Amino acid sequence: MDRLIKVFFVVILMAGTTGVPARAQNVEDGIIAVVNDEVITFKDLQDYIRQTFASLSAQGLPDDQAREIMADLQTNGLKQLIEDKLILSRANAIGIEVRDRLVDQRVDEIKAKYASDQVFMDALVRNGATVTDLRDKILDQLKIKFVIDHEVKSRVFVNPQEVTDFYEQNKESFKKSRRVNLDSIYVTFIADKEAARARAREALAGLKEGKDFEEVAKQYSDSSSIGVVEEGQFLPDIEKVVFSLTQNQVSDPVETDKGIFIFKLKGEIPAQVAELREVKSQIYDLVYRKKFQGRFEQWLGKLQKKAYVEIKQ
Repeated sequence: MDRLIKVFFVVILMAGTTGVPARAQNVEDGIIAVVNDEVITFKDLQDYIRQTFASLSAQGLPDDQAREIMADLQTNGLKQLIEDKLILSRANAIGIEVRDRLVDQRVDEIKAKYASDQVFMDALVRNGATVTDLRDKILDQLKIKFVIDHEVKSRVFVNPQEVTDFYEQNKESFKKSRRVNLDSIYVTFIADKEAARARAREALAGLKEGKDFEEVAKQYSDSSSIGVVEEGQFLPDIEKVVFSLTQNQVSDPVETDKGIFIFKLKGEIPAQVAELREVKSQIYDLVYRKKFQGRFEQWLGKLQKKAYVEIKQ
């Protein structure tokens, strides 16, 4: 969280020397943009960045994601603020309303991530925000979501033929790597390394005597059998061993930093293209996101064309 706070203050401090806020300093009344009949001041932009940061922090967004968003706001904050205002204006124009209970519910969900209400309040104060700021941000977020759901998302459809066509045109993208089906014995180093090595040797000796692998595993293994794994999922040293085994061959003990493995190859599945039924939902999501993004950009473009937007120089 401290790293997030540092990012936030970097954004605010740099606002006086880079990007749109620098231009605002040259405007006598502090106005940096006009959207329809609403002005955007330098303070509005600062508040937008501050509230966005406070909301991200309160919602527990991972540091790396929050840093990425805040870095983008440093460059594109005014553009995003204008887009938000256009979308909110559209939401208000068509009568989109958000019930208080939905905002309350979201605030409660965020509060639940903190040890107590006081810890939650302290986090807001540290980020220069209030509960009212957070509620206002949540209200705007929900309005934006609802109007996009109503005017964009509800009009995006993907039919089965589109899924099939995408699959046929991109089959190589759905190629599965070579896979192996493994029985395994794993002896952990948790108690004692030498004792673990001795147990692994005993297990291997039993296997060489012809004992059933599953029975030996029940006696010596500290975890369940691995099963089917794909090329690229193992550490290189282990992968080299398991992908060089022949059918029913048992490996020598393979030592890692946490324990020892013994593998038996039950079967191999060669690299192949996944069947449509296996990737249908994945393709649907890909096609849907692409169509949604295209329709959203068209919709936003229409809002921009109908609006009066002026960015002060």
